[in-house]
Amino acid sequence: MDNQINDIKPAEEAVDEVFKVEFTEEQASHIKKFGNERRTYPVPTILIVEDQNFSRSLLEGMLSRSNPCYTAANVQQAIALYAEHIPSIVFLDIELPDASGHEFAALLKKHDPNNFVVMVTANNYTKDVVLARENNAQGFIVKPYSRQKIITAIDKYLERKLKK
Repeated sequence: MDNQINDIKPAEEAVDEVFKVEFTEEQASHIKKFGNERRTYPVPTILIVEDQNFSRSLLEGMLSRSNPCYTAANVQQAIALYAEHIPSIVFLDIELPDASGHEFAALLKKHDPNNFVVMVTANNYTKDVVLARENNAQGFIVKPYSRQKIITAIDKYLERKLKK
């Protein structure tokens, strides 16, 4: 029993092992340089960030027929895909294995304030809606989501694109 207690790391050591949500300088520079080009895309490109295979496949199936789609199962993958493709729309789950969707949304707000994020989650908590708004999310869809709710979010992006 004493050995198990000794194996527990102090809190300050454990914090160093937490995944840090951040773009590299090169990625941030690429986003800043090419972020405005997404307005010229003939159809919106989409990044789906969802750790559940079923939900990720469902969204991709709904959208990939008419839009280029990229999928990520966690925030680390999402960071790489976002920096590479600078998508028009991000459909973002809140509960992810390596960081929260709110952390990723905050990162996008910091480096790409003209992004378009739609939170897609099983959580229907007021605190999540408030955090989503604070982090510049333009939509909040509670699972199970319908094709119509997804299309409505894309239409909202297209309306915003036409206004700029």
